[in-house]
Amino acid sequence: MGIRVYPAENRLAVTIFGDPTIRIVDLTTGRVTETVTAADHVGVQFDRSGRAFALLRQGSVVELWRRDPPRRDIGPLYSLTDIRGTPWYAGFMPDGRYLIAANNAVRIYEIGTPTPVDSYEFGRPDGSGEATPYSFISASRDGSTVLYADEDGVGGPLALDPAVWQRGLCEAIGNRSFTDAERASLPVPAPTRPVCPAN
Repeated sequence: MGIRVYPAENRLAVTIFGDPTIRIVDLTTGRVTETVTAADHVGVQFDRSGRAFALLRQGSVVELWRRDPPRRDIGPLYSLTDIRGTPWYAGFMPDGRYLIAANNAVRIYEIGTPTPVDSYEFGRPDGSGEATPYSFISASRDGSTVLYADEDGVGGPLALDPAVWQRGLCEAIGNRSFTDAERASLPVPAPTRPVCPAN
């Protein structure tokens, strides 16, 4: 059985493994006030309005649904877990968008738009093409920051702000262009235009 927050006062969403019915329960009366039917789910999350929800299916596959009328809007998306079971985070933000931090990337989806409206891909620090070891533990409510850790448990909060990353990078390399050796060692291809503004 799973119990999740539901966006209404004194309500919870209750799921039972193998049962396609998601029950919305009023805690003050103990009664089921409404139901949502979704076969083969192992978990559910509702957005703040209650008009959209995310289903977690077997294999940690996510689908985003609308409730009225019930229909799958996005997905199935890639599995959230890799072969090692690396921790991931997924959840609705207050504005109704859905954040998935898994598989070395953070992607933000908007109901009605099948491709991510924002995406951050993280390469391996040593530049190899192997799967990266990043775990995502949580995210801020507004989705502007994720909490991550590498395979050694080192990490912390990471603001999803490329302008901040760019300033930090340019300060670290002295606001100059990358050398050929530096470009070759980067975990992802560097843009062809100068990364740092000219002084």
